[in-house]
Amino acid sequence: MLSSSSRISLRRLAFVRFTSTVIVPRPTKTSTGLSKEELEQNELVSNQAPNRQATWSPTQESRLNIVSKNAARFVQRDLDQQPRPYAAIDLIAKEPVRYLTHEEGNVAVCDGNKGNTLHGHPKVFINLDPARAHACGYCGLRYAKEEFKEVIEAQEASA
Repeated sequence: MLSSSSRISLRRLAFVRFTSTVIVPRPTKTSTGLSKEELEQNELVSNQAPNRQATWSPTQESRLNIVSKNAARFVQRDLDQQPRPYAAIDLIAKEPVRYLTHEEGNVAVCDGNKGNTLHGHPKVFINLDPARAHACGYCGLRYAKEEFKEVIEAQEASA
């Protein structure tokens, strides 16, 4: 049976052992090249998309963080062949403004430019009275009245 003095010394040793241990995080180098430090050098992962350097939404996580957090999913995979879609925000900005004639009225109807609701989005009715291009809240396609065409194109040319 242990005496009370030997129990105290064991407790002190255990306390000293745990308090003297300091864990210092070190950057990890991996043979796969998928640590965050190594991925920062890789252009395929450091850019968010081929046509976009950074994220386009405050809630979107960067491609670099996703790959480094889930490195096991990318082991033995060629990063060149991983999907890298273009950022839709930049692609939709290249779409020309759709102008409505006086006969078509001053309300644009957008359904995702698909002709039916099976492939696009719900119909949206957009009031075109102000002299500017109006974007659809779902897909970003822009609409305006034809009578404002010169003003809108002059604004886009100066921007």
